[in-house]
Amino acid sequence: MSSSSLVKTWIKGFDQLIGGGFPRPSFIILAGHPGTGKSTFAIQFLLNGATMGGEKGVYASFLEREETFVRNMSKSYGFDFKKPIDEGTLHFLEFTPLASTAVSDTLNQIVKTIIESGAKRLVIDSLNALFGETAPAEQRRLLEIVLNRIIKDQGCTVIAILEQSIGKTEIGFGIEEFVADGLIVFESYVETLEAKRRAIIRKLRGTLHSARYQNILLKPGEGISFLQLAE
Repeated sequence: MSSSSLVKTWIKGFDQLIGGGFPRPSFIILAGHPGTGKSTFAIQFLLNGATMGGEKGVYASFLEREETFVRNMSKSYGFDFKKPIDEGTLHFLEFTPLASTAVSDTLNQIVKTIIESGAKRLVIDSLNALFGETAPAEQRRLLEIVLNRIIKDQGCTVIAILEQSIGKTEIGFGIEEFVADGLIVFESYVETLEAKRRAIIRKLRGTLHSARYQNILLKPGEGISFLQLAE
């Protein structure tokens, strides 16, 4: 795959795990336990795309208000949101928890923002909050219709966050096997009485990706990075 068809994240230690970047375009599910760095990864994907790749991005949040999210991320990692938001290279959309009847309208609003802004990167945080009690068959139908409009028509790379409860082995709603091009799983675990984080790429179509666990490191002023676990 040529470098021009790859979507770099510029996240330390990650792009090399996926052959240089995500295939363009694609739909990636980022699943995992709370507090493992999923939102940090997602916002760095957008911020780096805007500042280093010249690609506009949209963050669709169903969990936090923009003011709270920006404050927490800026305080924890020193991320600069003001410039990309002011320049229109980063759009933050706030949504409240939805009734199942409102999901279609909300997805259409996200599509409208993508088209009007010309964004090439989208984060949905999270699928759990977006779909709520929506039946799996309806979830799949809506995703296929809307993601076709975003991915195929607009050439957009989408990262959708999927929250996974600690202690549960199953992932999500059962849609990722059919709809997603990629599945990356973030996990928390305990080793020598210390809570740690790790990640593994379960699948990523069109790439020769790493199949090994990687340490997830979260550092002030740097954000998220990846380091291969020792054998």
